[in-house]
Amino acid sequence: MVRGETMNKCILEMPSYTYAQKAERLLRSKGIPSNIKRRSTGCGYVLHIFADCRAAAQLLERYGIPYVLRENGGSA
Repeated sequence: MVRGETMNKCILEMPSYTYAQKAERLLRSKGIPSNIKRRSTGCGYVLHIFADCRAAAQLLERYGIPYVLRENGGSA
């Protein structure tokens, strides 16, 4: 990753559908596009983010919304 470059696609694993909804609403209210998807294996939900992943993660942390970074599509 080049210095100063922002990651523009990532997948966050959410502990519940409720947290996924809260995260999606928060991010969209701040202009960060995202979509909730059901996990392909097992139960649970993930949040696909199509913008600056660092900014999205900082917002979620600031508002106390738990997540786990599952896939970082912006890294080399």
